[in-house]
Amino acid sequence: MKSSDLLKFVWAQDRTLIGGQMYVESNYYTHAISSSHAIGLLQLKPIVAQDFGIDNLFNPIDNITGASAYHSFLYKLLQSEKSEIAAYYQGPNSVLKNGINSSGLYYYKKVKKAQKYYKNTKIYSPILIGIQGSVSQNFFELNSYSGLAYKNLEFYSTQNISFTKSDNTTKFNNINLNFGLLYFPKSNFSIGTSYGKNLDFYLRLGYPWTQNILSLDNFKYLDSFYLNVEKKNGLWLKLYINKNLQITTGFSIYDIKFGIIFNSEYRIGVYMSL
Repeated sequence: MKSSDLLKFVWAQDRTLIGGQMYVESNYYTHAISSSHAIGLLQLKPIVAQDFGIDNLFNPIDNITGASAYHSFLYKLLQSEKSEIAAYYQGPNSVLKNGINSSGLYYYKKVKKAQKYYKNTKIYSPILIGIQGSVSQNFFELNSYSGLAYKNLEFYSTQNISFTKSDNTTKFNNINLNFGLLYFPKSNFSIGTSYGKNLDFYLRLGYPWTQNILSLDNFKYLDSFYLNVEKKNGLWLKLYINKNLQITTGFSIYDIKFGIIFNSEYRIGVYMSL
């Protein structure tokens, strides 16, 4: 999708203004998430999106529709384009009470400059790649995953391979492949299914920084539970329970995660994802 295709959904604002603002807010990346938990192309917070009836901020059409509606509200409230743009960043109550502050003014100038140089640009959605491994004296396991997201859909695949060592000989132990599809009508709710050894059902609740995922084996039995918590300071914790308990914790530098894995079989591993 190109930005010009997306801007067709903007009616009440100058389309080059919204196009330039997309560059400032997310660099045209549909799944951008800020440290303050603003989401998507135009970095709307969930509480603002709810006020305008927007369900899925990761969907570029929903995101730009919500941002356009928010701009209209700000203009009606503040009666000038400069105050409208500044308030998008600074907050409308702050602008009403104290006027445009230095950060709001800087944001306004940055958006107007981006508007001036705006040109039709490709909209990017995420492609995810991750790998993790664990090792003990007689066991080695490698897990990898890949996926991509587009609008209200998410596709993914996981791979698992393990080896055992006995009598100074390394032997192949097991290999598992899994493919899945998730549908998320809302930013904090999705359902889906995956196929590997079995046909599983998934329910995901919560925003990416605080998620709970339940898995049902063959649509009948509770197979696993996953919890993800991420703090604004870059620290994160992942808890995964199936037959065993696995805890992964670490820190993030930009979008790269580094961590250590602990599990109930007394294995310790390292974790990295992009």
